[in-house]
Amino acid sequence: MRAVKSHLLKVGLAAVCCVLIAGCGKKEAPAADPRPVRSIVVIGGAAGEATTYTGEIRSRYETDLSFQVGGKLVNRAVDVGATVKKGAILARVDPIDVSLGVDAARSAVAAARADLDRARSDEARFRDLLERGLTTRANFLAQQTAAKTAQSRLEQANADLRLNEQKLGYTTLRADQDGVVTRVFAEQGAVVSPGQRVLSVARPSELEAVFDVPDTRIDEIRNTTDVQFALLSAPAALYPARVREVSPTADPATRTYQVKTSIPNPPWNLRLGMTVAVTVPNRGGVTTQVPLPATALFQKDSKPAVWIVKEDKTLELRPVNIERYESDRVLIGSGLKQGDRVVTAGVHRLAAGDKVRLMGDGVP
Repeated sequence: MRAVKSHLLKVGLAAVCCVLIAGCGKKEAPAADPRPVRSIVVIGGAAGEATTYTGEIRSRYETDLSFQVGGKLVNRAVDVGATVKKGAILARVDPIDVSLGVDAARSAVAAARADLDRARSDEARFRDLLERGLTTRANFLAQQTAAKTAQSRLEQANADLRLNEQKLGYTTLRADQDGVVTRVFAEQGAVVSPGQRVLSVARPSELEAVFDVPDTRIDEIRNTTDVQFALLSAPAALYPARVREVSPTADPATRTYQVKTSIPNPPWNLRLGMTVAVTVPNRGGVTTQVPLPATALFQKDSKPAVWIVKEDKTLELRPVNIERYESDRVLIGSGLKQGDRVVTAGVHRLAAGDKVRLMGDGVP
C-alpha cells in the first residue's frame, strides 16, 4: 500500500513539472506601440473671414481680328506675345484675285468715260441742230437722256473701282489699336474665309482679374463690390479691385460662374496671363468650408475621405465632400464638424481601428 502511494506521488510531481515547463515555454506577444501621427482640430469659420480664388490677369478689351476678304495666307508678320502699334501690318492674303478685279474695274471706268464723252458730244451737236431747225426736239431729248445715262454708268464704274480698291486694302490685316498679340488661329499657307479669326490682340492698358466661383458661393460674390488680389510671386502685397461683371450662367463643363474684376491702379509688374490669388471677404455669416492640407486626403473606392482620431485614440475613416482644390490645400464642404481631429500626414499607412499617438496639435 505504501508502495502504491509513493508511485502516485511521483506521477503527480511529474505532471506538475510538465505544466510548469510548458508554461515557461509560452510568452505573451507584446502589444504594438501606438503609431505616432500629426493631426489638426477642425474649428468653425468666423464671420468676416475671406475666401481666396485663383484667377488670371486678362485684358478688358481683347479683339479677334480677321480678313474681310478670303484667300490664301501668304504672310503672318507677328507671333504670340508680339507688341504691335495701331496700323501695324499683322498678316496678308494673296492679293492676285482682288488685283484682277481692280484692273477690270479701271477698264470699266475708262469705257464709261469714253461713252460719256461721246454722248455729250452728240448732245451738243443735236442742240446746235435743234437751234437751226435741222432736227426735232424729240431727237435732242433722246441724246440728252443718253448723256445722263452715260454719266450714271461712269459713276457706277467709279464706285465699283473704289470698292475693288478697298477690297485690295482688305488683303492686308492691320492692328486697329495698340496691344499685344495673345492668340494665333491661322498659319501661313492656310486658306481663310472672310470673318475667320486669324489673330487676337489685347489692349494691356486696361487689365482685369478673372476667376471662377462655384455655385455655392455665387450669392456672396453678387453682394460684393470690393476685393483684393495678390501675385503668387509676392503674396504679401495686396492690390484693390472691383467686381465688374458676374456671369449670369454657369459654365457647362465646370459648373462655375466667371467673375471679372477691374483693376483701377495695376502694379507696374502686372502682365497679361499672370496667375493671381483673389481674396473675397465673406459677408453675413459663418463659412461652412473647412480647409485641410492636401496631405490629409485619403481615397476609398475612388472617393475622398479623411482619418478621424476618436476619443480613445483609434482611427475612423470618414468620407468627405470637397468643394474646391487649391495649390496646397483642399476646402471640405461637408463631412466634418467642429472639434473633429483629422490626421494630416502618412494617411496611406493607416488602417481603421489603429491605435495612434498624437505628435502635435494645431488648427487649419
